[in-house]
Amino acid sequence: MTTEKDAGTDKAETVRRFFEAIVAGDSATLLEILTPDAVTRWPQSGERITGALSCVRVHENYPGGPPSYEFVRISGTGDTRVAEMTMKYGDEPWYGVSIIEFEGPRVARMTDYFGPAFPAPAWRAEWVELENATT
Repeated sequence: MTTEKDAGTDKAETVRRFFEAIVAGDSATLLEILTPDAVTRWPQSGERITGALSCVRVHENYPGGPPSYEFVRISGTGDTRVAEMTMKYGDEPWYGVSIIEFEGPRVARMTDYFGPAFPAPAWRAEWVELENATT
């Protein structure tokens, strides 16, 4: 019998496998994880990728190869997980959040937000702490 905790762990592991498959160029695993009609949205560029195969083709054709991913955390309950991560495109660090929606054990929808690192502005230095260096 699968408990909610087990199901949550399985979904977090599926999220990890998804991003590992992107890096490895493992199209078969991506197709196994995604529902056939999966949708990925990238609001910053206004793009929508419809269908598992289109998603796979985008990941297969990254100029210079796919980024690397390091998870900060994966959280969520029920059919939704949120993955916070750092990414590297070559040597350039980026930060991202993916909102991942499942249908059963497979990913049906993803909305990804991502952006490059940038230095903290001096004007707010008295109110903030720096977590990591970006320069």
